Amino acid sequence: MKKKLPLIILLFINTIMLGQDLSFTFVNAQNTNDGTYDYYEADVYISSTVDFKLGKGQIYFNYNTTAFGNNVKANNRVEITALNTEGYICGQGVDAASSAKIYSDFIVIDNISSRVSVSFVQTFSSSTFATNNVTSIPTKLFHIKIKYVNINENPMVSFETGISQSTNLFYTACGSASSGPFDGANCVDYEGTQLLGATFNSIGASRIDEIVWDGDTSISWLNNSNWDSGTVPTITNDIIIPNVVNTPEVNSSVQINDLTVESLSSFDISENGSVTIEGNLVNNGAFTMLSTASNSSSLLVKGTTNGEVVYKRGGLLANAWSIISAPVHGQSIKEFAENSENAIRKNTSTTPNRYAISYYDDSKVTGSKWVYYDVDYLAANPSETFEKGKSYAISRAANGTVIFKGTIEKSDVTKSVTVSEWNAVGNPYTAFLPINENGGTNFINSNLSKFDPVNVGVYVWDNAQSKYVGKSLASSEASLAPGQGFFVKTTTGVTDIIFNQSQRKIQPTTGGIFARGEKTIRPSIQLLVTSKSTTIDTNIKYLKNATLGLDPGYDLGNYSRSNFDVYTRLLNNEEGDDFTIQCLPIESIETTILPIGLKISSEEEVSFTIKTQGLPQGLEVFIEDRELKTFTKLDTSKNDIYTIVIKEKLNGVGRFYLHTQQSKIETVNTNIDDVKIYTESKNTLIVNGISDEEFEVNLYTVNGVLLLNESVKGLGNNSIALPSLQIGVYVVEVNSELGKKTQKIIIK
Repeated sequence: MKKKLPLIILLFINTIMLGQDLSFTFVNAQNTNDGTYDYYEADVYISSTVDFKLGKGQIYFNYNTTAFGNNVKANNRVEITALNTEGYICGQGVDAASSAKIYSDFIVIDNISSRVSVSFVQTFSSSTFATNNVTSIPTKLFHIKIKYVNINENPMVSFETGISQSTNLFYTACGSASSGPFDGANCVDYEGTQLLGATFNSIGASRIDEIVWDGDTSISWLNNSNWDSGTVPTITNDIIIPNVVNTPEVNSSVQINDLTVESLSSFDISENGSVTIEGNLVNNGAFTMLSTASNSSSLLVKGTTNGEVVYKRGGLLANAWSIISAPVHGQSIKEFAENSENAIRKNTSTTPNRYAISYYDDSKVTGSKWVYYDVDYLAANPSETFEKGKSYAISRAANGTVIFKGTIEKSDVTKSVTVSEWNAVGNPYTAFLPINENGGTNFINSNLSKFDPVNVGVYVWDNAQSKYVGKSLASSEASLAPGQGFFVKTTTGVTDIIFNQSQRKIQPTTGGIFARGEKTIRPSIQLLVTSKSTTIDTNIKYLKNATLGLDPGYDLGNYSRSNFDVYTRLLNNEEGDDFTIQCLPIESIETTILPIGLKISSEEEVSFTIKTQGLPQGLEVFIEDRELKTFTKLDTSKNDIYTIVIKEKLNGVGRFYLHTQQSKIETVNTNIDDVKIYTESKNTLIVNGISDEEFEVNLYTVNGVLLLNESVKGLGNNSIALPSLQIGVYVVEVNSELGKKTQKIIIK
């Protein structure tokens, strides 16, 4: 038999190659025991987008040597079989009456200590085949069986791909079509065609063991004594939850294969829990997911599902509005409104009475953009359900939870939107969706061309600021929780946005629960403005590739519907759009002058301060008040705050500006970029870092008027007397053999 191998390899190399989509999978993976030894067994299946008659083939397998030992072929621990009576292609006979096999016995070789290759050849002519034996329906190719040396180890059997040009090769049948049915295959004159485009899916190779929940001790998923196996299940297990006294509650991250919840039983996921089902969900009982104001459970099913899931959106405040989408499909709005557990407010002063459930229509006039459902409408439309991917404003009469019941959405959702307007949309899944980051696979990037260029991002409600807060590609990493509603603004010609099911994920370790995120380390300034115990913010971030103009997806326009608001304007367009996030080039980090917009009522006290991250050592931030002609240093850590009473109502820019400049730092400098320029007092300028050479200092107004020209002998830390200057911003130019540097200074 081994003598045939060189011929197989020769034929593999010298045949014509043809593109065709083949698929190989594992099925029926299991552990068996013959009374003495333990074995791993699985079937290998093949399918194709185009039907054909299979000729010869070769395929490679990897395995875990701690489970099976090294070189399983050399140590007689592997068997490859294919019995015709069990429907394997490689066991196919010439006809029902003959014992002759169309395919030869297998050639199995140890290629390395943790890999074997399996080859077979066609021994009879192509006319022997009654029909095509490879079709679009997955069919058993052959069976693999490996003896364990340690059954407690993970078998980790998988397809090996990409070894070389001769890896995993398959061919159409060879031989003359005119040959008799019992003639040998003429593969020299009538060679088969090599098939390319194969995919190899090893998921089915995982050993699947069924484990039953008995709940003998408690409801804790992680308690070994609650399982009939005595161990907590893993991804290799199918789970059955029968009707017992203690049914499980998951409050951690769980990954399993199939899950069956039997009739009269229940399954709960707490607000801190997440469940990933690699296979199928069969729910004949009660399946409940919980959330709070700050945390949410998540459920990600990759296979099929049946039955309904209940999602409880918790943490809602009495008489307060929340923007929510339905994380399940099929919930009747009428049943939702009338469910006493939801305690939805009803306005009885209107005719007909209106429920505190509404959807957003930006085309309507200000004050009427939220359209409410009333008693008469729902009575006439009892079967209307919450729309996939659409947000609704909902308000309870008391603190508590609202309940959605329906089926799980597992497909992509295309949500229709209105062109060039604000649209209220929401996460339609029982899992989280990344807003940004996530290796670039996120909601913003999926819809990048569909946003208004100034508003490339999402806007989520922030209770602390009592306003919609924007999140862009430059924001800290954040995700949308199940049922999280938000706003987007579309651009010209756009009629839909996309939610990609492939982006579904369990609770993120970083990134938002209900869109609250962890900080990404980027140089940034968060300007905080406080009035009447409410603090709002606007953000400046410094990025390598940012510009002073509009950077779509990074600069993010402000959702200006709040009575108390703060924002910035672009440096080169003070008359343009308002921004809640502005990104600037990293080179401008020491020379920033940003116009600050403020919206506030008259006779209100307001305080300015900052939070910073990743700024260069010694960088200082100031707020300029041009009306009072003052510069005030801001630094939360040192309690540097600027507080003032606004006498007249404000709504715009022109009074306040944010400045950055480098403070005094003792350094040893070797090039002009390292030279530090700053004021020690209003009368003294310091140029630190130029030694043993003369250099020139020029001082200008921001309008370019020269106020000072002086030659200085470099002494390292150089002090230059300044003329009498008014409070304001000036520009210093230093010319030396190191180069030329321009720096803004503030006289205060």
